[in-house]
Amino acid sequence: MSSIQIQSAEVNNLVRSTHLITGESEMGESQQQQCFQPPIYYDSNTIEQREGLLRSLAQNPNMLNDFYQFLEFTRARSAQQSFRHTYNDQINQEQQQIPSILNIKTSFQHKSSTPKRSRPLNESDGSISSAQKQHKPSTNAYIQRKQAITTNEQQRKSLPFVQLKRAVSSNLPCFFIEFDQSTTIHRLPSAFEARSLIEKHFKEHNIRIQHFSLVGWANKRLKLGVNNKEDYMALVTTENWPTAIKSVPIKIVKPKFIPDCLALVVRYVPRELDLEFVKEEIKRTIASADNIKQIYYTYERKSNDFRFTVTDLTEYNTARELGRISIGNHWLSITPFLSGNRMTYCTRCWKIGHLREQCKNNVQRCRVCLQEIKQKEEHVCDHVPKCAQCDGEHHSLNGKSKKPQQSVWNGVQTETGHDITPDSTKALLLINENLVEMRESNRRVEEKLEKINTQVNQTALDAELHQSTMNKLIENVQSLIQNVLGPVMQQVKPELLKSKIGLQSIYDNLRDLKKDLKNDYEIRRKSPTTSLQPPTPDKQIATSENTIRDDSLTMK
Repeated sequence: MSSIQIQSAEVNNLVRSTHLITGESEMGESQQQQCFQPPIYYDSNTIEQREGLLRSLAQNPNMLNDFYQFLEFTRARSAQQSFRHTYNDQINQEQQQIPSILNIKTSFQHKSSTPKRSRPLNESDGSISSAQKQHKPSTNAYIQRKQAITTNEQQRKSLPFVQLKRAVSSNLPCFFIEFDQSTTIHRLPSAFEARSLIEKHFKEHNIRIQHFSLVGWANKRLKLGVNNKEDYMALVTTENWPTAIKSVPIKIVKPKFIPDCLALVVRYVPRELDLEFVKEEIKRTIASADNIKQIYYTYERKSNDFRFTVTDLTEYNTARELGRISIGNHWLSITPFLSGNRMTYCTRCWKIGHLREQCKNNVQRCRVCLQEIKQKEEHVCDHVPKCAQCDGEHHSLNGKSKKPQQSVWNGVQTETGHDITPDSTKALLLINENLVEMRESNRRVEEKLEKINTQVNQTALDAELHQSTMNKLIENVQSLIQNVLGPVMQQVKPELLKSKIGLQSIYDNLRDLKKDLKNDYEIRRKSPTTSLQPPTPDKQIATSENTIRDDSLTMK
């Protein structure tokens, strides 16, 4: 008997034993889970199908080996099952760990002569349609969870219009080509043809640009745009633009402003630095820096930020790469300028909420005085501002007007997604104003305390000088009485020396005065009201005591 026939016989025995083991295990599971399963009846077709399956396995050694391993795995799994696992966990574990036999049996049905069945068989030779029906709810729940996750991801990835508007607010401005007015429409080249001719002209003059990313007509002018800073700066700085396209004279209109994408911000500049000094330091480091202005915030800050534009792309890239700039003795950071959301307003009537193309007013008004302008050359503005929103004596877009404030707060609510009520806004502004006033009050109190401290120190120095002067004066008078007046009085009228108004009495009074002066000074030094403790007067007093040791007047 060959090895294949021996293995086939073993498989036949394993199939039969597997039926018994699987039936017993399923019976135990049904008793544990209290689930009803209908009994399985074996007919002649089932026996023939099993015999045909065994013949097919005997003809294919590889498939027979896989089937043999599958049966061994099934027996080991059935022996190691515990009563703790639930039925659903066992089904999920079988789907993850057991190799699928469904495809094998399906291929056997095509190759063997067994009759075709509409349902595949499970391990106990029964239909597995009931098991599939039990899995449908879990599969549907998984699909629903997956769809919900996909929907949430799509919602997170979707960008609101406000952010998109901010993203395109720093786009590079376009170049306009004005054709000769005497040229008819039929002689004008198409937009794509003009683009190709201009790019060819730049290539001939060694002006390297990639290509124009925007080509179109704006009324009677041709509009050209690029989408990178290198091409934009090359087109702005060059003067080698063509003067004619297909023999039609043209005029180039370059942008008159520097876009926000070429602006930088110096951050955390100390407030004690002067504006002119900051401008000078920035100019010394970045020569092409222009339009240096301070950024004003709605809240109090300990430092200032300065915005400026850079016309040289090399210096711009260098500043971005370094990320630092030296101003005075400070090493400050440089970041790109991010333009904020802009209010939508009309440049014809200067009202908020619509654009110039949507304005219903046909009369152009002055931006400052709001007077009608029939001809721009004849208008003379009186420079008295007037608001188009509230008729107040300020500009139309000034923050004092209520409508611009409401527009700004609506934009903040849209961007942050939080509802900010006007009452809470007023409360926050009031708190900020109170904090500013408290800081100013503390600063004024500190200045007054410094002045008082200076005056107290000056008074203490004056008192020390006065005490030292008085001490020296008393010593000089005592020396004069003892060395000059005493001997003279001894020779002229000795009785006056011992009298109450004599030299001895005056000498004693000076001694007491000197002692009192010393005691008062020592008490004042020990008092906490003064911080000066000069050691000089003590030495001087000690010296004077050594000079005049005797309490009584001695005459030489």
